Amino acid sequence: MIEKISDFIISILPSSALFYIIFLFSIAILSLVLIMFFAKKSKKKHKANPNKDNKKITFEMLKEIVNNKNATSKDLASALILFSENFDIKGNEKDAFEFFKKVLNHKNRDKNLFKIYQEKIVSKYKSFESQLNEIEKKALNK
Repeated sequence: MIEKISDFIISILPSSALFYIIFLFSIAILSLVLIMFFAKKSKKKHKANPNKDNKKITFEMLKEIVNNKNATSKDLASALILFSENFDIKGNEKDAFEFFKKVLNHKNRDKNLFKIYQEKIVSKYKSFESQLNEIEKKALNK
């Protein structure tokens, strides 16, 4: 039985060296085409999924990020940026200031976080500049 299988495999393979090289080259090309096809198909699936998962960002989501003790400085920076893009301090001053205090006093804060705070928050809300600077000053002195 094993002899029949090995004879079949040997009969499929080309007999000369040139044909053997051509055979290997065609197998390699076929493999590359299949890999490219499935990679392209996979990318299309990944592009379609984010559109389905678009959720409206809520202030509660941002507070969850800040309240997470394991949040990274990138998470905190994203929370600040999302706040500046999607929310306003007016009418919600108490919660917004509490949010900023938690971000700036988080254990995983870094200097980039304070830079983003100045660029995105303080510069956008000039009418609250003194309160925002006071929050930053207290966080820096901590």
